[in-house]
Amino acid sequence: MKIVIIGAGKVGFEIAKELSGENHDIVIIDGDKSTVDNIVGGLDILGVVGNGALADIQLEAGVKNADIVMAVTRSDETNIVCCLVARSLGAKRTIARVREPDYSAQSEFMRDRLGIDMLVNPEHEAAEEIARHLRYPGAEHVDVLRRGKADLVGVRTADESPFVGRQLREIVSEMKLKMLVCAVERDGEVIIPDGSTEMRAGDVVYFTGNYKSVDAMLRKTGHSLQPVGSMIIIGGGRISLYLARILLDSGIKVKIIEQDMERCRVLSEALPKAAVICGDGGDKQILIEEGIDLVDSFVTLTGNDEENILLSLFAKTRGVDKIITKVNGESFTDLLSTLDIGTVISPKAVTSERIVKLTRSLQAPEGSSVRALYRIVGDKAEAVSFSVGDNSEFVGKRVRDIKFKPGVLLASIIRGRDYILPDGNAVFENGDEVLVVSASYKFKNLSEVLQ
Repeated sequence: MKIVIIGAGKVGFEIAKELSGENHDIVIIDGDKSTVDNIVGGLDILGVVGNGALADIQLEAGVKNADIVMAVTRSDETNIVCCLVARSLGAKRTIARVREPDYSAQSEFMRDRLGIDMLVNPEHEAAEEIARHLRYPGAEHVDVLRRGKADLVGVRTADESPFVGRQLREIVSEMKLKMLVCAVERDGEVIIPDGSTEMRAGDVVYFTGNYKSVDAMLRKTGHSLQPVGSMIIIGGGRISLYLARILLDSGIKVKIIEQDMERCRVLSEALPKAAVICGDGGDKQILIEEGIDLVDSFVTLTGNDEENILLSLFAKTRGVDKIITKVNGESFTDLLSTLDIGTVISPKAVTSERIVKLTRSLQAPEGSSVRALYRIVGDKAEAVSFSVGDNSEFVGKRVRDIKFKPGVLLASIIRGRDYILPDGNAVFENGDEVLVVSASYKFKNLSEVLQ
C-alpha cells in the first residue's frame, strides 16, 4: 500500500518504523527538515519537508495515489484539515489523530459528511487499554480482534495449574466453557493448537470467549483473581475522565485525586458517581487517609513520569494488587524493565499501535476476499477475516465437514452483530464473516485455507 504520514513526532515515527518493513510505499511529511532527514536516514522511506495541510506539499508526497493518509501532528485542527485536503486530492482512506473530546464526539459526522474514515483519540485509546488490563488482571497480553469487538487474552500457565500435561480437548470438555484457544506461545515459538495439543508449564495461552469464560480460564491456568471492585486514580486529566466513565459503567468504585480545584469541579460535574478528592496525590499521608490500603487497583496518570513511577512503587509497598503506571518518555524504559510495578502504559505508544493495527486490518490484496487482517501474539501470527459469498464452497456446510490446512484454526463466525464461537455443528451461511488464525500462511482468499 502507499501510505502518507503527516507529522514526524513520536507517534509518526513509531508508525513509520512499524510499517516500513512490510513492503509499503511510505512517505512522511513534516515541517522540520532535520526531523525528516533523521527518520528517512534511519528507515527505508521517503520524506517531504513542508506544511502537510497544503495541497502542493501533499501532491509532492503522492497523496492523490495514496491508499491511506494519516495525520498525526500535535494539532487536532491541522490533522482534520490535512485529511480533508487528502480526500479532495484522491486519497482512498484518511485517519486523524485528535485529542479534543468534542471532535471525537463528532466521529460519525466526520466520517459520513467529511470523509475522515477514523478519528484516533490518544487519551481515549489509553483509557480503553487500561480498562482491558483491569478487566483481565491476570493476563500477560490482551490483543483486540474484530475492530475491538473481541479480546484475545494471553495468560501464562503456572507450574501448579491442573491443565499441565493435559490435552486441550479434555480441558475444554471438562470446563464446558464458551471459549476457544487460538494460539500457544512456547519457547518463543507459536503453535496453532488442535484438540490434541498438550499444555505445558510456562506456556502463554491465547484464547477468546465471553467474559465469564475468560475469567474461569484465567483462574484455572493458575491465576487466583480478585475482581477489581475499587480503585484510586492519581491525576484528573482526560485519560482519567475517560477511564472513570468506563469503570463506573462496569460497577467499579472510582476515587480520583487531583490538585487543581477547577479541574476537580469539572470532574465532579462530569462524574457524579465518582469520589473526587482535591489534594496532592503525591502526599503519602493523603493516600493512606483515602484508603490506598483497601483498594484493588491504583493508577497513576499525572503528567510527570517520575512521580507516576514513585507513586506506583509506594502502592506496591502497600500491597495493592493491580498497579498501572502512565509513562510518556523513553528515558525510563530500561529502569522500568527492572521494576515490578505492574502494567506500564504510554499513550503515544498505544496510539501508534492502534493506527498500525488499523492499517494492517485494511491490508487486503487487490482481488482478494480478505476483510481485515490482524497481527497477533507479538506479530508472530495472523488473524484474517474473510467474507463468505454466494458461490462459496462453505455455504450450507457444517464446520466439522470443512477440512482446513494443518496449522489453520477457525476462530469465529461473525453473522450480522453476532460473534459466534464455532463448534463442529455450526453451519456456514451466505454473508458470514469468518476469522481464521495461522502462523504459517499468508492467505488472500477463503478457499486457500482448505486442504
